[in-house]
Amino acid sequence: MTGQELVAFAKSKLGVPYVYGMKGKVMTEAIYNSLKKAYGNLVWDSDKQKIGKVCCDCSGLISWATGIARNSQNYHDTALEVQPIATIANAPIGVAVWRKGHIGIYIGNGEYIAEDGSAYGCRINKLRNTNFTHWLKLIDIDYSGQEDTEMVEKSKIIVNGKEYFVDRILKDGTNYIKIRDLADTFGYTVSNNGSIPVLTKK
Repeated sequence: MTGQELVAFAKSKLGVPYVYGMKGKVMTEAIYNSLKKAYGNLVWDSDKQKIGKVCCDCSGLISWATGIARNSQNYHDTALEVQPIATIANAPIGVAVWRKGHIGIYIGNGEYIAEDGSAYGCRINKLRNTNFTHWLKLIDIDYSGQEDTEMVEKSKIIVNGKEYFVDRILKDGTNYIKIRDLADTFGYTVSNNGSIPVLTKK
């Protein structure tokens, strides 16, 4: 599994409720009672309302994706690389963002996705709103050949009232779209005059 595949998997789980100790399975009353007995106040009384739903915790989201069960500390201890969170701009998509007791997944543009606690479930949030201390290259994820530090997504643009779909990167609130992609969409050829792109109608 690549970093971008991990991000895509996590995004498909947005809204999945958080329960400490769950790993992406349906929580039964028996499982709830067992977790409550094992973990005490880490499992909220209000989590009982989630019985019958698929639930997950922070490390469980990654384990669910990879099929390899680890807790947040084990992800740190087995990481291929551990770097301070201040250097996250140098990290590829799909690295873990970590602090003691919590873990999430970096999705680019200063954001992460995580099972963020019983009050929130799986959500996207800004890194600046958190106290993560490090980012990790996870041992179970393949980052080779992944040069882009931002997620390329298929997005809709509107030109003269018509909708088109193109690949884009959203970084720091700005959309970046390849000139060649725009040219192909609108029927232009691309050449260069020195370092200046030249678009010619086909």
